[in-house]
Amino acid sequence: MKSPDSIRMVAVSATALTLLMIISRNSFPSPAVPLVGLYEYVNSPSQKEKFTLQPIFLDWNDAEAVAGLQNFLRRTHRERRMPLITLEPFPDRAHGRSNADLLGDVLAGRHDKSLQEISRVLAASPGVVLLRFAHEMDMQDQYPWAFRDPRNYRTLYRYVHSKISAYRPSNVRWVWSPAGNSQADRYWPGDNYVDLIGLSIYSSRALSPDHSLESFKQQVEQKRWLHRRFGRTLLVAEAGVSGSAKDQQRWLQEAISSLPHFPEVCGLVYFHAPQPRWMPLPTGHEDWSLKPDGLAALIKALPLPARQGLTCEEI
Repeated sequence: MKSPDSIRMVAVSATALTLLMIISRNSFPSPAVPLVGLYEYVNSPSQKEKFTLQPIFLDWNDAEAVAGLQNFLRRTHRERRMPLITLEPFPDRAHGRSNADLLGDVLAGRHDKSLQEISRVLAASPGVVLLRFAHEMDMQDQYPWAFRDPRNYRTLYRYVHSKISAYRPSNVRWVWSPAGNSQADRYWPGDNYVDLIGLSIYSSRALSPDHSLESFKQQVEQKRWLHRRFGRTLLVAEAGVSGSAKDQQRWLQEAISSLPHFPEVCGLVYFHAPQPRWMPLPTGHEDWSLKPDGLAALIKALPLPARQGLTCEEI
């Protein structure tokens, strides 16, 4: 039997080793600091600012997807940012496949090679990776994977999860990311398949019947039920506001100041780009790009202050 002193020494050594491991392995910002990222179609000098989250959209049919992903992960690790990868499972249109073929093709293994290559890259990454697969599935008919029957989406999600998980990438955190509509829970793939919940928050006067501008806080209040329903930390994976420079600046300032009211929200990504042409909205072509004053206001707020009660244990 070990003496009490030796037991205490072992306990202290174990504690010190744990702390050293945490400090040495985690070169990313503390989870107590809300993560903030800026998405752009083409990176601008604004990316040199103190953003802590780096988003990318990846079409798994892209011939350059694997090489692009490798470069992206190297860059984000070098810049000490958390990578957020939105993996988009489009049908293989280059080979004549349509939206109607998507689920059958996936289950038949048509995209397995791409998944294998992506999985290897993810598993080799030295830090935590947020993987946001098949987002906004609750916006019916917006994407090929936004199936009218939620069972099809759940099948798709679980299949891809199983293929990537086969490579045991312990650094991957799965982000299930609906827009946050009232029926979004029908697309929940299951407790064992989700680490975080992503949300999309967009505001435009054209989207409101009375042409008012719905605030960031109002929208998060409407969508935070998903946190209560499933008990997962939230991440605003896309946020945008269109309109005048004054509208944008006021909306952004309110969004930043309201974040402490939502301890379950780990951070946000601003979508600093026009609405994609191939995906028009009922209100027409919205432009979420920030005017110079709005962008300056966002950059000036960085880094966001650390706060108590921020629940980012999943990261």
